[in-house]
Amino acid sequence: MNLERKTKKELIERIRQLERQVAQGPSSSGQSAAEESLYKILAQSSQVGFYIMQNKKFRFINSHFRDYAGYSEGALLKMTPSSLILPEDRRKTRKNAIMMLKEQRFSPYEFRIVTKDGRIKWIMETVMSIAFRGRPAILGNSMDVTERKEAGRRLEELEALESSILDAIPQAVVGLHERRINFANHAVKIIFGWHREELIGKSITLIYRNAKEADEIGRRFYSTLENQRTFETEFPCLHKDGREILCRMKASRIGEKLREKRIVVTYEDITAEKKAQEELERSRQELRNLSVHLQSVREKESTRIARKIHDELGQSLTALQMDLSWIAGRLPSGLKGVREKTKSMAKLVDETIESVHTITTELRPSLLDDLGLPAAIEWQADDFQKRSGIRCQAVIRSADGGIDKDLATAVFRIFQETLTNIARHAKATHCKVTLSESDAELCLEVADNGIGITSWQIDDPRSFGIIGMRERAHLWGGTVAVRANKPAGTLVRVLIPLNKGGQSS
Repeated sequence: MNLERKTKKELIERIRQLERQVAQGPSSSGQSAAEESLYKILAQSSQVGFYIMQNKKFRFINSHFRDYAGYSEGALLKMTPSSLILPEDRRKTRKNAIMMLKEQRFSPYEFRIVTKDGRIKWIMETVMSIAFRGRPAILGNSMDVTERKEAGRRLEELEALESSILDAIPQAVVGLHERRINFANHAVKIIFGWHREELIGKSITLIYRNAKEADEIGRRFYSTLENQRTFETEFPCLHKDGREILCRMKASRIGEKLREKRIVVTYEDITAEKKAQEELERSRQELRNLSVHLQSVREKESTRIARKIHDELGQSLTALQMDLSWIAGRLPSGLKGVREKTKSMAKLVDETIESVHTITTELRPSLLDDLGLPAAIEWQADDFQKRSGIRCQAVIRSADGGIDKDLATAVFRIFQETLTNIARHAKATHCKVTLSESDAELCLEVADNGIGITSWQIDDPRSFGIIGMRERAHLWGGTVAVRANKPAGTLVRVLIPLNKGGQSS
């Protein structure tokens, strides 16, 4: 009888005929033949493994059973059924089978078998007592569930990995569905003081200061995540003990589109970090204020000393010069040695007067006070060229006067520092200074054709000259940019806003 060629309707009709034959006569040979034919039809039409076992031997095995066991029908009929089972699973499998045969268990049980090629497979099985060829037997239905088991194992491993990753993250991680918490990592205890089990199923409002703020941050999250994958912000939150904390929050939607408000949010407590930043900024500002005061005091002291030297020492030297001239005019011509000595003394006085002039100019250029920043820049460029031998071109596009006196001093000192750097480090033969002014800002540019400056020199914390220039500019809300110039040399650009009305606080 070829069962594979019969239709489903024909198989059903054949099964009914055999069932009627089995129902007739309790022990006829026709009944045994009908039983065997019925089991064969059921076995061949079944989509699972099907076997009959009698006296601890297989009596019948269908193709599905043979396929996942890997043995031929002849080999299986000669084997002890329990030899297929993995040794460590045999005792438990036998116990489950007995319980099911006694109707003490109704759910399928699982165990592992070893196939002919040595692979281990998971089998799910049910058994029942039947009569086969007039004697008691066991009918088994089994299914290869190895793929399902492996998929479940991989899923468990993935879930364990995800859990491990989440718990390794120092930030609190919270998953939300319709603004309710459906998962959280262990760090919520560190950040918010809650055990994650306490938060599951609760509204996210629990970790904010009030419902209004919870609604506000929710609107910001969901409206932004409609159009982009992630969103980051800082927002006040609430610890379990009632303390307010500031959190850096990063939210990401789950999936390509925002559906059912499913998002994941990380929370990082930055309260201490913000406090430290504020204290650092306050300390910096205090140091800058102190720097302003010290610079102001130094400039005033320099001005006072310059004037004192100019007025007192300068006048005394001038008087001495006049007296020496008077003496020289009255010495007899025969006193040649005395006349030469007087002449030498007069020369020394002249040189001393020149030194006094240089010192007073370095302490405080009178041009800066008398004629303003543009004239002082031109004079300083010319003086630098004479002293260093480096040609210095000055281009002035700023009107005389009109610039705050203290601001002019700051810019002039920055200019002096750039010239000092050029003389010491640049190995330049030419430099150009440009001073320009607009309604919005004052700009000073100094460019040289020297060896240039490297990025590490610009950022070196020991570059006190550059640091000093930047601090002077910062006090006026300005900036100093230093960079290598093309094709060679260094460019220093100073920008100072002119709409400040005074020094920045």
